[in-house]
Amino acid sequence: MPITDWDIFRAACLALISGNNPYSVGQGEMLFFNPVWTLIPILPMAILPKYIGLLANALAAIFTLVFITRRLQMTIWEFFFIAISPMNLQSMIYGNIEWLPLLGVLFPAPLAMVFYATKPQATIGLILLTLLLEWERLRWKGVLLAVLPTLILALLSIAIWGLPPVPGVNNPGQHSLFPYSLLLGLPALYLALKNRDQRTSLFVGPFVSPYVTFHGYLPALFALRGKCMALGTLAAYIPVILDIVA
Repeated sequence: MPITDWDIFRAACLALISGNNPYSVGQGEMLFFNPVWTLIPILPMAILPKYIGLLANALAAIFTLVFITRRLQMTIWEFFFIAISPMNLQSMIYGNIEWLPLLGVLFPAPLAMVFYATKPQATIGLILLTLLLEWERLRWKGVLLAVLPTLILALLSIAIWGLPPVPGVNNPGQHSLFPYSLLLGLPALYLALKNRDQRTSLFVGPFVSPYVTFHGYLPALFALRGKCMALGTLAAYIPVILDIVA
């Protein structure tokens, strides 16, 4: 059976609690790439039997979507279309953690940034918007307070476990459209910052990052409204169907 994302996250968690380096697990392009503190929220699930932990991770994804969509004042139909999107379903089936960085939306800036940093390729728009809002609120003091916990965690992580590996261009999950996707990502970033809009800022990450998996496009759906979100979800199934019939 092919190695899945959950196999890697689970092995990294077990390495962490065993006193080993989480970055030593896996091989080739199937490695643990995230900051080490990413593992802390999923430790309780990772120590469960594999498939029970996988189910618990999927439930965590659904519950997170409930809270995030409520915080962003989205309708129940918008929640529904995000939940049934192929990106969300793939993330749950493979045991990825697209839900984890989104939790930052629920917290004040210093803690939000810790969550956003678990997958900055998904949350770069949220990160920049948060820094802008903190600059407007408290200038440099606000920016420093916002990034300080994440900076401390990053320095400690590097000192203990070293730098994380970097996904390569041959990574099997690579679906980035970079640099052509900047034609969408940069205007979205401008609108998100101009309008101070968290939903639009979620669109930015997948379209400005050189590394994006298919399920990594999930945050982009949050920027869509009503019928556009329904159409976006349906359109996302097109490459899935083409891959099946190919």
